[in-house]
Amino acid sequence: MRLNKYKKYLAFSKAGILDGFAYKFSALGWLLGDLVSIIILFYLWQAIYQNSPTETINGMTFKDMIAYLIYARVSTTLIFSSSSFWNIGFDIYEGNIAISLIRPINYRYRLLASSFGNFLSTAILMFIPLFIVSIIILNLSLGIGFPELAHLLLFLVSVVLSFVIVDSMNFLIGEISIFTNALFGLMIIKNIILSFFSGSLLPSSFFPDWLNAVLRFLPFQSMVEKPIMILLGRLEYMDILGTLLIQLMWVVILSVLCNFSFNRLKKHVVSVGG
Repeated sequence: MRLNKYKKYLAFSKAGILDGFAYKFSALGWLLGDLVSIIILFYLWQAIYQNSPTETINGMTFKDMIAYLIYARVSTTLIFSSSSFWNIGFDIYEGNIAISLIRPINYRYRLLASSFGNFLSTAILMFIPLFIVSIIILNLSLGIGFPELAHLLLFLVSVVLSFVIVDSMNFLIGEISIFTNALFGLMIIKNIILSFFSGSLLPSSFFPDWLNAVLRFLPFQSMVEKPIMILLGRLEYMDILGTLLIQLMWVVILSVLCNFSFNRLKKHVVSVGG
């Protein structure tokens, strides 16, 4: 019976997949853009390390840094593929959310299911091609070996958990549009915060100690940095298990917070939608 309860959300996941493939030519544009970004990152950090007095910067060699940044860039396309931020904002702006509230489905799970469909289409259209190209480039240009199969599988598990964490954050931030009725400004602030603190732009070893101490109690490092460290083999298996458990903990905490906050904000949603 419990499985049947969640089967109704499969339709939203299928719709998310079809929606992603409907814009496959746009995905091609993003794919080319990411390839250009990877090339720019390579030459930027090459110049930084060439002018560095030491071979390591904050404990990372040039090869370590390039591998981290390229894999982080590629993984970000998948981890940040959530559509909940835009979906909740659009529903609030158009007033469609009032209709969604009277349907016999959980609105939060509906958006998560739709986002997961987008996650799968992004994996096929962008992540897998970029990931394969990145592995080949790193191997041919820097002699960096292929990731171990065990690390790759654990990385994929971690990426799924990271995606759910990011989707929950998107939902929580998107709820603010109930009061602002606008998304663009929120999107800019959200993207800057998530990109910087998640480790998408730099590993946390470049942050000051006080900031790292604060980030240990927040979900940001579980988004990008930890999955990449698993992929690169920088974590022992017990550390990987601890990382996955922390990610699972944040999935549960944020899921509860999403449902709690939305239930409290329903009355405002109805007044806007009505």
